[in-house]
Amino acid sequence: MTTSLPRIEEHRVTVVFDCPQCHCQSRGTAYDLRETISVSSRIPRWGWQSHWVRCAQCQTELSADCAAEDLAGASPMTVNEHVRAYVLFPRRVLALASMLLCWTPVVGVILAAIALAANLKTRAWPRWISLIALVLATGINIAMFVTVLHANSEAAQPVAMASGSAE
Repeated sequence: MTTSLPRIEEHRVTVVFDCPQCHCQSRGTAYDLRETISVSSRIPRWGWQSHWVRCAQCQTELSADCAAEDLAGASPMTVNEHVRAYVLFPRRVLALASMLLCWTPVVGVILAAIALAANLKTRAWPRWISLIALVLATGINIAMFVTVLHANSEAAQPVAMASGSAE
């Protein structure tokens, strides 16, 4: 019993659009990617389909929210509405984890800095989430540090003696 994951590209069409990655008007190739997992060559178990556009200028794979045949003959403005930069799953998880853990001392700042470094070149929501998490984590850590310093400075002050007490 072998499991295989064949990838089949279908419906290749050429489109003109403004690439969100390299910021230039370019020709690209729109295609549908069909992937199926099968137990044997006769019985396909399940599969899924995704839609992509490859920029001819920067060779970036961009995600599309409609099929390639729907983009055939479309104007650049129409293609621009359906094409967006794809952010890898680990980068999205890193951005969300940095936002969820930004309140933790030191770890929150480190995680948010790593998430921002990973998502810095993306133009999608993980970049902004990572930036917000880094600002929040830094602010929270500074507030905690000041609170601890203030509490330690109050505890270190000598206690004043009452004026009428015996020596």
